[in-house]
Amino acid sequence: MNLRMRSLPLICLICAEFLSQVGNQIAAVAIPILVLQFTHSAIATGIAGAGNIIPIVLAVFVGGKVIDRFGAWRVSVVADLFSCFSVLSLPLLFLWFDTVPQLVIFLSVFVGALFDPTATSARQTLVPKFARLARIPLEKVNGYRGSLENGADLLGPVVGAGLISWIGAVNTFFVDAVSFLICAVMFAIAIPRQRHPIFEHESSDPIAGIRFIFQHRLLRSLAISGMVLNFVLLPFLGILLPILTTQKFGSTTLLGICLSLFGMAATGGALLYSTLIKILSRSAIYYSGLLLTAASIMLCAIAQTQVALMLLSGSAGLLLGAGNPLEQTLLQETTPSKTAGQVFTSHTAIHFSAGLFGLLIAGVFTELTDINLVLIISGSLLLITAAIGWCLMPLSDKRVIRNRL
Repeated sequence: MNLRMRSLPLICLICAEFLSQVGNQIAAVAIPILVLQFTHSAIATGIAGAGNIIPIVLAVFVGGKVIDRFGAWRVSVVADLFSCFSVLSLPLLFLWFDTVPQLVIFLSVFVGALFDPTATSARQTLVPKFARLARIPLEKVNGYRGSLENGADLLGPVVGAGLISWIGAVNTFFVDAVSFLICAVMFAIAIPRQRHPIFEHESSDPIAGIRFIFQHRLLRSLAISGMVLNFVLLPFLGILLPILTTQKFGSTTLLGICLSLFGMAATGGALLYSTLIKILSRSAIYYSGLLLTAASIMLCAIAQTQVALMLLSGSAGLLLGAGNPLEQTLLQETTPSKTAGQVFTSHTAIHFSAGLFGLLIAGVFTELTDINLVLIISGSLLLITAAIGWCLMPLSDKRVIRNRL
């Protein structure tokens, strides 16, 4: 088998990940704008954001087991097809009814996001196999994946903001649904389906993935710091930044630009990862990213111009982008094949469970107090966590040989 044929499955896998992430980022712009337009409430926006996060948390109990039981290929295709149809529920509600209660908005967003985390984790578990087939080192592959993922963070908001301005927030969700459909078709056609071994004895523990993560020193460090990061970052991107751009500066286009700059900077960080890892320790790369993000969020409280807000949005994602391939590499190096689905879904769920509470708490505090105070407190919390983590939770630079059972 020549090099091109060996690399084709990996290339198609990465392209499917990219397309799915673009669709998610379109929704990330459309959901808060849609809810703010109809409710004018930060609390309602936080509730809608929570509906987008809860499925990620639930995936730890169901999604990981499904992946390990039925195989990543089948789960990815089926989950993307379900996502295509379920994401249509929110725009159809606003097309059919003049007034939609907050609880219904929450349930609709919840259903739309229900299958996405399982599909994402399924694709992640296939990366080591196809990287070995293509004979490309994991860190290099994850650098490419991180770059494209953050590139989707750049492209998605631009497309989302443009579609909202052109066809409206409601119709934008139809584009999101199409992206999932194309992803499922691409995956089904281009990714080879292989026999999946079933490990019956591994399925009895409902929190096997969580247990594995917190028993492993390096993964435990990533889990704790990642929880605080998502507790701060998700409300910043999903509530605080939309309010700053639409209410303080009166521009929905500015939101798309700021999110795109965040994605652009994160893409640059991911592209630099394979170079940075040769000259800096894993701890320096990861915790420096948290420190820079924390400082940028705090400075947004005193930003007086659109240009200043755009620059701070970009700096918030700069080194954070390098942390993504670093996390993926550590997970792939340390996770046994037979429990990969549970560990990957658990890792994501642990992070986003904190983001769920962050969205709800930030929504309430922003509604009751001043948004600038919330920005300062959030940034300070992340700053303290990064400093403590660097001292007490270092990330070893010694490569761990991945268990290939």
